[in-house]
Amino acid sequence: MAVHFDINVITVAEDTFTPAELKQVNDSVDIMRTVFATHGPVIATVHRFKIDLSVAGANAVIRGAADAIALADRFAVRGNEALDVFVVKSVLHPTDVGYSPAPGKCGKNKAKGRLRAPVVSLDGSTADSGNTFAHEVGHFLGLPHCERDESLCGPANFMRAQSGTNTGVTPAQAVKMITHCQVVL
Repeated sequence: MAVHFDINVITVAEDTFTPAELKQVNDSVDIMRTVFATHGPVIATVHRFKIDLSVAGANAVIRGAADAIALADRFAVRGNEALDVFVVKSVLHPTDVGYSPAPGKCGKNKAKGRLRAPVVSLDGSTADSGNTFAHEVGHFLGLPHCERDESLCGPANFMRAQSGTNTGVTPAQAVKMITHCQVVL
C-alpha cells in the first residue's frame, strides 16, 4: 500500500444534520481525499462515527479553541489509531472555520488537555469545507500556513491561511508530512 494514513470522521450532533449537510460531509471528505492524493500521503481507510446531540450536549457548539479541546478530549475514538477528525455544523467564531494542533501528537492520550485532533466545520460551500478538512488535517500532519514557509507551497495552495483553493499537496509538503508518526510508510 502507498504511504498513507487512516481517519475517523466523527460527525457531532449528526441527528441534527439535514440530508444536504450530511452530503456536504461526504463530499468534503472526497475533496480532502483528492487533495491528499496528488502527491500523498493518501487517505486509506475512512471510519465513520456519529455522536447524537443528546450525547454531545454543549460539545456540539464550538465557540473557540477551548471548546474544540473539550470535544476531542471527551470523544476520542478508542480502539484504532486512525486520526480523529471531528465535524461540526459551524464554528461560532468570527474568523475560524476549524482548529488543529500543528503538528498533532500521536497516541490519543498524549495530548489530553490540549487540542489533540482536527475539528472542522461545514461553514461555506462544499468546496470551502472540503478545503477546511484538508487544511486542518495538513496542520495535524505538520504543515504550516504557506505564509510561514513559502518553500512548501506554490502560488495557490490549500495551506494558505485564507485559501479556498483545492490545489493538492505539493511534493515538498508530501515530504514533510510523511515524517509524521500518524503516516504509515
